Amino acid sequence: MLRIAEELLRRGHDLTVFCRHWEGERPAGLKVREIRSGGCTNHTRAARFAAAFRRELAREKFDISVAFNRFGGADFYFAADNPFYLTALRSVGRFWSRILPRYRSFIAQEREVFSPDAKTVILGITRRQLNAYRHIYHTPAKRCRLLPPGISPDRRRGEDAGARREAAREALGVLPGETMLLEVGSGFRTKGVDRAIAAIAALPDEVRSRTRLFVAGRGKEKPYLKLARRLGIDDRVTLLGERRDVPDLLLAADLLLHPARNEAAGAVLLEAIAAGTPVLCTSNCGFVPFVAAAGQPTLPLPFRQRELNRLLLLSIAAPERIDELKREAIAYGADADFYRRHEIAADIITGVRQ
Repeated sequence: MLRIAEELLRRGHDLTVFCRHWEGERPAGLKVREIRSGGCTNHTRAARFAAAFRRELAREKFDISVAFNRFGGADFYFAADNPFYLTALRSVGRFWSRILPRYRSFIAQEREVFSPDAKTVILGITRRQLNAYRHIYHTPAKRCRLLPPGISPDRRRGEDAGARREAAREALGVLPGETMLLEVGSGFRTKGVDRAIAAIAALPDEVRSRTRLFVAGRGKEKPYLKLARRLGIDDRVTLLGERRDVPDLLLAADLLLHPARNEAAGAVLLEAIAAGTPVLCTSNCGFVPFVAAAGQPTLPLPFRQRELNRLLLLSIAAPERIDELKREAIAYGADADFYRRHEIAADIITGVRQ
């Protein structure tokens, strides 16, 4: 949202952002209005926020409106997530998703956006994601726009990559000859942190003794630290919490491990490739075609822990295999266009690009 807003501001447009709460600095010229939508539950607050937002639209007659939350009435919707309908089916099943207030409310809001008679234009981040929405809600293809990836240019590998890598590894206490695995993302269960810990525990003793996993992101740490202790590898696993130095962590890592249970896109996969860092991920990640095109291993569905264990061992057991994967990532990332999403989105929103 912020990068698209900055691009629109750069082009001379007036922007107002509506949100429940804003944290951090604001770009010059950006107006922000906080809508305090009360309620005891997330779905109640979301519904009240949507209603308040629509009242603001009706009152001020903005030229264009763009929603980043699921609710109808906006001209554009940026679809960052996979269908909530599928999440509900996996979590509670078809019957309870129609009965329980949380699921019923969020599905109804999603249907407002994607139903065939709605007017909202969908800005999707992967073709798989758009196809899923169209299959569920029969959304007309003419209302769907596929955006390219949009990672930050500072993820691109630079001439100082080697020096930054060594500095980051030293700061983390990674010893010479150790293999550093990295996982990045908040929501540890969704990102498959437990799967990663189990895969390290399954490594042969000689490989495991020189392998370390670092996890950067926000999540409930205690269950995963307990799992690592139970498997006898708590000295091999470090939870870093939220970090602002992810570009340096990616350069420091020998492999980005991302065995996610659900991932609409997976920007960190492209960030790793842009940095020249090998990747091992599950094939349900939206950006997996880029990972495969970069010559990196992917885990087929349905997920099998034994297969993850096997692929991880194949990827890191021999230094020459890591070097091979790294060369392929560097070669692909050097020419890939991973950076223009906010520009293309701004074109579509303002009518420059159809």
